Amino acid sequence: MNKKRWRVLAGVVLICLAAQTQAGDSYGEKVGRKLGIGLANIATSWIEIPKCIINDYNRSHFFFGIAGGTVQGLINTGGRVLTGVLDVVTFPLPTRPIPQPPLVWQNFDSDTHYGEVFRLELD
Repeated sequence: MNKKRWRVLAGVVLICLAAQTQAGDSYGEKVGRKLGIGLANIATSWIEIPKCIINDYNRSHFFFGIAGGTVQGLINTGGRVLTGVLDVVTFPLPTRPIPQPPLVWQNFDSDTHYGEVFRLELD
């Protein structure tokens, strides 16, 4: 990766780390957080593959960790990209994140699952 791409990726990660959900956030903070999470999920979706391999290996054995984790990681990568694109396109509507955990590196030991779509963040 060239330096420009690394800077963009670092910027997206910093935006997401700074954007923690807090009650009483303004509209601008909510839509900014949603945009940041969407961009981060697009940029870092590939991390789902090693995450799933590690988690499946730790739960079972080597073969299933590699084979099953790779398949599950590819599916979750696609899911993160699609939900990230959806978040970027619909960022003016402040909704809760669809993937749980919202960012791939949060709660790394748990599997990614997908929650309700378009649940408004009314706090």
